[in-house]
Amino acid sequence: MTVLHPSVANGSKASSKLFTPLKLGKMELKHRIVMAPLTRTRSPEHIPDENVVEYYRQRASEGGLLITEATNISVMAGNYHDTPGIFTPEQIRGWAKVTDAVHSKGGFIYCQLWHVGRMTHPVNLGGRSPLGPSATKLEDSKVFFTREGPKDTVTPKEMTIEEIQDTISDYVHAAKCAIAAGFDGVEIHGANGYLLDQFISDNINIRTDAYGGSTENRGRIVLEVVDRVVAAIGASRVGIRFSPFGLFQGTNTSDIHEHYGYVVENVGKKGLAYVHLVEPRSEVVMDGEMKKEKLLAIAKAKGFDDTNSESVVEDGGAEGVVFGRYFISNPDIVDRLRNGWPLAHYDRNTFYVPGAAGYTDYPTYEQSTAEKLASVKI
Repeated sequence: MTVLHPSVANGSKASSKLFTPLKLGKMELKHRIVMAPLTRTRSPEHIPDENVVEYYRQRASEGGLLITEATNISVMAGNYHDTPGIFTPEQIRGWAKVTDAVHSKGGFIYCQLWHVGRMTHPVNLGGRSPLGPSATKLEDSKVFFTREGPKDTVTPKEMTIEEIQDTISDYVHAAKCAIAAGFDGVEIHGANGYLLDQFISDNINIRTDAYGGSTENRGRIVLEVVDRVVAAIGASRVGIRFSPFGLFQGTNTSDIHEHYGYVVENVGKKGLAYVHLVEPRSEVVMDGEMKKEKLLAIAKAKGFDDTNSESVVEDGGAEGVVFGRYFISNPDIVDRLRNGWPLAHYDRNTFYVPGAAGYTDYPTYEQSTAEKLASVKI
């Protein structure tokens, strides 16, 4: 039995559109609060362990969707220290425990497929050079997730056509492994300055062959990855994430609307489960065509919390809301929003450290309330 805090009456969102059903692909969601992909570096030797199982189990909810942390599709995809992969039998077995835990609570879970491109370091790759669309280095930046601590970025190796095709095959293999591990689907990571985003951006991708030059050529790899993954596991099990206005890790393309608009428009024709868009900053406004794409989208904004999450869905701006940092510190965020309970704040200092601290030790609202009551001396 749930005991409501006296202050919840005015803050409850139980009657809002956030708590109405939503069909995404094969999933019948019971609410529209989704967990964002969040890098946590808690998988020793790139294999999810029992801590990872518990983390996702805690955050699962009846009819709710979790999107995993970015997950390597191969060694060359980045191989960051203690980030998980989804391309070996051991990784499949590790993730299968996670998906079982989420499904046991009636939840859904997608695996985000990740290739970081130029944003890694040879120490992560057995001495090999990172791969990129072109030999363009992100200056004055560092790769943080290595066993040896932060390392300066290096000039990547321009991918050959063969390496591009091999990488597309890696996406397909990883997608099949995800389904074998029990995931409900996969999210292709096309955002945040990683490989697919690098190909779209004309300040990074300066090649002149079939994968560079024109808008169509620079978007080619994204559409080929989508087509091949869809052919392997079905469109209803595939989502994709873009951050057109993120400008993160040097993705300063010369015409955001044209370059991303082309890719988003064409992806929108493929019948995917969803398109996941990072919201633009307030000073940048999407044009009419880009706004239409959000009809198929889950929108993620920097800064959604218990005060502003409802309006984006109620106003028709998106199908659902994706929470990141507040899902870290509130394993029961769905219940908190439903009942109007306050959200606990997160500790940035424990985002990327080993162990349970700042990972599986955040209490639910009811647990924290019970602890406070128990500490009161009568």
